[in-house]
Amino acid sequence: MPNVHTVRIPDAVERIALCGGPYSNFAAVEAFLKATETISSRFCLGDLGGFGPHPDLTLDLIRQAKIMCLQGNYDDAVGNGLQGCGCGYSDERDRHFAQVSYDYTYAHTSSEHREWMRSLPQHMRLEWRNCKILLCHGSPDQVNEFVWESESDDAKILDYLQRYDVDGICATHSGLPWIRQVPLQPADLQQQQPASRQGFWFNVGVLGRPANHGQRHVTYGLLVFSQDQATPLPQLVPLNYDVQATTDAMRAEGLPEEFAESLETGIWTTCAEILPAAEKASGQANRWVPVSS
Repeated sequence: MPNVHTVRIPDAVERIALCGGPYSNFAAVEAFLKATETISSRFCLGDLGGFGPHPDLTLDLIRQAKIMCLQGNYDDAVGNGLQGCGCGYSDERDRHFAQVSYDYTYAHTSSEHREWMRSLPQHMRLEWRNCKILLCHGSPDQVNEFVWESESDDAKILDYLQRYDVDGICATHSGLPWIRQVPLQPADLQQQQPASRQGFWFNVGVLGRPANHGQRHVTYGLLVFSQDQATPLPQLVPLNYDVQATTDAMRAEGLPEEFAESLETGIWTTCAEILPAAEKASGQANRWVPVSS
């Protein structure tokens, strides 16, 4: 059974911030912390290391800011000294680059940070007024499960919500941001009234690299819960950051050139074969409207 930590959000709070997959992209983490500095409740959905340089720098930033963190598959692997990241890739080339990334991250993560990673919960359950929100890494069922928009109909999302008795689920593992809202209560057909409560699946994206959309920005999420709303509203926020600071450090550390190119071009140069055909064909550009943070 997953280790679940319950967090009570004060009734007066009207928004919280969520990020996924920092992947040791310290410059993007710095930008996220600055953009959300006025938000009292901030969460990271796991995979703090991997891909980027100087993992201890990102871990220091996250921990010093007191961001509440989940244990992603990467954090579990690094914290417990496993042989690989457990990312779930099936393509041989993707597995090669994932192993290069993991070996570097493990070798450059301090024992103190590893111990902290071992202690992280696998799920968080937010109690926010009359709503319950589940935070997970991949899916509630499996830490490294890829939940893709093209493969997730409303019935699948509603099944997750009902089985875990929550109004919404926030995740990150696939790296592609998307939102699906579903009615939690059936419409009243006799009185011609629509369902009033909306549940949701919310992939908040990752800070570690762009969402394969040909642009440099990365993405984080907000849950906005005004006093007159029945349930929180998920919103995606594009985030610009100092890409060169991270890519310069990548090259100085001797990480694969493909990693830096992915940040500079906004296109996944590694670990992309896992994408379903629809996600490969459509890209993710211009999928959201920027909102103020």
